[in-house]
Amino acid sequence: MSEALQHLIVKATGRLCGLGALPLVNGKPAEVPYTVLYPLGGPVGGAPLADASEDAELVYQLTSVAVRTDQAEWMADRGRRAVLERAPSGAWRYPLKIPGVDVWGRELDADDGTDTTASAQGVVTSSQRYRLSATSR
Repeated sequence: MSEALQHLIVKATGRLCGLGALPLVNGKPAEVPYTVLYPLGGPVGGAPLADASEDAELVYQLTSVAVRTDQAEWMADRGRRAVLERAPSGAWRYPLKIPGVDVWGRELDADDGTDTTASAQGVVTSSQRYRLSATSR
């Protein structure tokens, strides 16, 4: 699930996304702006999600990293669209393709806004948490 969501974010934003760590390019930190996806877990109903007809709610934090507030907000908007946007048909604009898993619900769980406390060091962040509801098929 985490890798599929990471790939979705990269595709939808056009920028790099690290999984639990800042993204690297040739062993060096990626150029900003970028995002970092943090799997936060969540409740699983019954047996593991890999078992037939079981459900899970998984929470992810998506942190946008930039050097300016407007860049961090821009990346946060792109991340929000990546996870939540729907096409006119009602289908997800960016589907999560995971064999044997149907991700049927996506919602913004929390938006912590922009943090400029490290702006003197050239870092501004914006963090949102998303809740994904999934059922095994």
